[in-house]
Amino acid sequence: MILNVTIIMTGFFLSPVPPPESPAVIAPQFEHITIAADSDFEACGVADFDRDGDLDIVCGDAWYESPTWTRHPIGLVRSVGGYRVDFADVPMDVDGDGWTDVVSCSWHDRGVFWRRNPGATGGDWKTRIIDRPGNMETAIAADVDGDGRLDFVPNTVNATVWYSLSDGTLVPHMISTDRGGHGVGVGDVDGDGRSDILGPDGWFRGPVDPINGEWVFHGDWSLGGAGISIIVHDFDGDRLADVFWGMGHDYGLFWLKQERDDAGNRIWTRRLVDDSWSQAHGLVLVDLDRDGTPEVVTGKRRHAHNGKDPGGEDELLVCTYRFDPVDGTFKKTTLSRGGDVGAGHYPVVVDLDLDGDLDIVLPGKSGLHMLRNRRTPKPPGIRRP
Repeated sequence: MILNVTIIMTGFFLSPVPPPESPAVIAPQFEHITIAADSDFEACGVADFDRDGDLDIVCGDAWYESPTWTRHPIGLVRSVGGYRVDFADVPMDVDGDGWTDVVSCSWHDRGVFWRRNPGATGGDWKTRIIDRPGNMETAIAADVDGDGRLDFVPNTVNATVWYSLSDGTLVPHMISTDRGGHGVGVGDVDGDGRSDILGPDGWFRGPVDPINGEWVFHGDWSLGGAGISIIVHDFDGDRLADVFWGMGHDYGLFWLKQERDDAGNRIWTRRLVDDSWSQAHGLVLVDLDRDGTPEVVTGKRRHAHNGKDPGGEDELLVCTYRFDPVDGTFKKTTLSRGGDVGAGHYPVVVDLDLDGDLDIVLPGKSGLHMLRNRRTPKPPGIRRP
């Protein structure tokens, strides 16, 4: 049921995380830019929120205006037990008024809600509750129904549900009321051209009609407490989609290689990618260097369980993994190590400064940061290509 309730989130701010003893070591092709050192929100989004042609950043209780990253408050967000009640910041024009809003979800309130962009009038972004499907770790934006528009897919631990835009609001589509878990992904597992939804214990096959059809569950695997998102991609080029994930609250990144037996049944082989660091919560598949081969961009989340996870106090890390077809393994490239640059719930990879290459926006309890890609420098005085 849609609840047309308008609320304003109130509360207090956590104390800023103490600065690290030494700054992060950054790969030479990137420039570290601190957007908001005292931010403790773990999600962010990128869109043109003021309709001036530049891409801005939203993170929790504020949006940051490009190119100077001037902070504009959008309303208070309360804190509970070391967490902000804001576990996703997905840009969407929910009401269709031409101004990009922000869709979010929370663990503690068990709710999906959106904040309305007031547009040229300014002021607080009023919050509207859509649904309360249960505890949610974060959410991703993906085209589930194949209509060319992004949908909102929360990682609901006790259910599987997605939300589409319709008539100025978000409409819930419940796939399962009792099957969820830590980790969610969207992609074509079986190669039929339709989006499937993945969880830590298997995947739901997308029907021809994603809204009214039956989503059939396949319990093909048990990933454990997976990060978000669970990535689906044919890494080894055998025309069968593989699965890549990290452990959100433990050490390890892994992949499942998909094969078929003589009868055509799927066979999944689990292989280790890297077990040297923990808390890989946010993972993004993107062609970061734009050479035609995508990489997995990820990094360590700071204090996913307030430092109580295995490796919870280890140094922060941002890195990529690229499949090497010669030896059939993933090669790691470190983009940032140490300091206060981590990956939070979900990093955003986008050409933020519109100079032709991809940058990485990184939220977390140790601040809001950007790794600006310097592969294609902008000509002086030019803000757009």
